[in-house]
Parts: sequence; structure tokens; C-alpha cells
Amino acid sequence: MLAKEIAIQGFPMLRLEDTAAFVLKCMEDFEVQHLPVVKDEYFVGLVSKEAVLDVEAKQTIAQLIDPLLRIGITGSAHFLTALHLFSKHQLTLLPVLNDQQECIGVIPQKNIIDQLAQFLGLDQPGAIIVLSISPLQYSLAEMSRLVETNNAQIVQLNTFFDETNGSMVITIKLNREEASAIIATFQRYDYQVLHYFGNTPLNNDIEDHYHHLMNYLDV
Repeated sequence: MLAKEIAIQGFPMLRLEDTAAFVLKCMEDFEVQHLPVVKDEYFVGLVSKEAVLDVEAKQTIAQLIDPLLRIGITGSAHFLTALHLFSKHQLTLLPVLNDQQECIGVIPQKNIIDQLAQFLGLDQPGAIIVLSISPLQYSLAEMSRLVETNNAQIVQLNTFFDETNGSMVITIKLNREEASAIIATFQRYDYQVLHYFGNTPLNNDIEDHYHHLMNYLDV
């Protein structure tokens, strides 16, 4: 999904001559803390609520001490690039630009969250398993094979490197809710199952120890 495909119009495009009072009113009306500033339809920068909050109401954007944020994204960029900018700069809105640096729309925070949910397939049913393994042992082909031998498929997979212990943490989503056999298969192949979300409870070491303790106390 490209940035221009999720950009919307209807948000104010501020001018350098607009006052702080007007900026704050627009932000309040549209429930955002950032708005694009343009000059002759060309993108100048992004003004933040923080930059105008404590200045005189009649002071214009051009007179602000804090510089405008030169943060925007081209319409041909992938939406994950937009997500990165939202996270890096703590944005509530991101301008989308064409090749001429004209602002053709904006991506509000809600839209990027909705797009991420769609990208991750959160509205689709299926069990989620979080695994941990050495990066040297990571193999997408092997994981797919282990899942498919249990008549299931991986429909979503994400990874990140855990710097605290040097392991690869893998989150997979399956095309079915029940996954006890798949979990057992992963464990046989030395995958550590960190978490499981689905129809079948996962019996881990903590739960086993709890039951042993309860049995001991009953004696």
C-alpha cells in the first residue's frame, strides 16, 4: 500500500501568515497536534502545537522561533515508511507530497493505525505463536514446513532481534485457531515457545510447576 493511496484531503493547509490562535483553533477542530504549512501550494513544513502553544495569539507562523518540521513523505513511498516517520517523530499527522513537493493530502494517525491492522491481518481469525530461536537457526522454509505438516499455513510473520539475549523472536499467525499440535512440533525442533494466543491453552513450565505444588499441598 502506497502513501498516496491512504492519504486524505479536507485537513487545513496553513499559510505562513496564519496566526497562532488560528493554528490552535484548527488543531482543536481536527483533533491533531500537527498541520502542514504551504506557500503557493508547495510544502514548507509541519507546524506543531508545541511551537505555537505559548506564543502570542497574533504571532504568525512566519514569526515563530521554533523552525517548522521538514517532515513529509512522497506519495510513492510504502506505508511502512510513513509508519516509521510517525513513530520516530511522534506525529499525529503526516503530509503526503508529489514530485513537485506540493502537498496532495495528509495521513492522520488513525489512518496509519488502521492500515497497519489491515497489513497484519488482525481482522482475520487465527492462532498467534511467538517463538524464540538462535539467529543462526532461523529458517523461514523450515518453519513453513513444520506448520504445513500439521495441515496449516503461516499467513503473517514478523521478526525482531532481541539484544538482551541475542535471540531471534518470531511472531507467526496461522490460518486456524487451534494449534496445540503445531506448538508440540516446534518444541520438538528446539524452538522455544514464548507465547501462544488461540483456542488451546499452552502448558508451560510455570503452569506445570504450579500443578506440582498444588498436588504436593494436597498430600
